[in-house]
Amino acid sequence: MMALLPPAPAKHKGWLAACVAALLLFAIAAVGGDHGLVHVLRMYNEQRDLEHMAFDLGQRNEQLREHIRSLQSDDRYLEKLARERLGLVKKGDLIYRVAPRSR
Repeated sequence: MMALLPPAPAKHKGWLAACVAALLLFAIAAVGGDHGLVHVLRMYNEQRDLEHMAFDLGQRNEQLREHIRSLQSDDRYLEKLARERLGLVKKGDLIYRVAPRSR
């Protein structure tokens, strides 16, 4: 059976080995180096997480803006919050007190 390529001359075998070693080192650096593929994928995931966090914070900010607008302009909303959070009552409200069970 005939070989596809003739064997390399002895004087070129050293250069061939050096080139193969250089390519191998380059491939390792491209995948795992400081700015290699692993680093790029890690940065991509971090960017995606930060974008989600920024979106969530933007939504929370809008909710807080709406809450502020309601506090400034909606008297019924303000009264509802005062009743819920401070336990305030107004004239005419009926108050129920639940006594704890005695054992």
